[in-house]
Amino acid sequence: MNRKQKLEATSGVVTAVLGIVVMIAAGYVEKLTAEKLDEPASIGQALVISFALYGLPALLVAVGAYAHSMKKRWWGRALLLTATLFLIVWFFLSFSVLIWSKWLLLSWAIVLVTGFAILTSVISVFVVRGERNGSSYV
Repeated sequence: MNRKQKLEATSGVVTAVLGIVVMIAAGYVEKLTAEKLDEPASIGQALVISFALYGLPALLVAVGAYAHSMKKRWWGRALLLTATLFLIVWFFLSFSVLIWSKWLLLSWAIVLVTGFAILTSVISVFVVRGERNGSSYV
């Protein structure tokens, strides 16, 4: 295991942790919003939606990075790139909301999740280039 493989796996784990941070921040924002509106908070619904939009893709980035860098599986890179593409598309679809949002922690966490997913995908390209000479992918 070389430095590039460790970096890819670490970046994938950071992406997954940031996905969890986005989920927690979304639940917190839902709680604060419900308190301001004097309504019951639907934190469970906020967590489910944020898991579907950020948590699951971030987890798939981590799983794909691990499978690609450590286990040398071709589907790991495909999973990594697909989940990253989803996060990029969703980032640009929600870009105007992020700019005007007053919830700075949530906005920065979403930017960081997308950024680390892109970084992990870029690192995976370098891992493939370094591995082509010696080993084969299963």
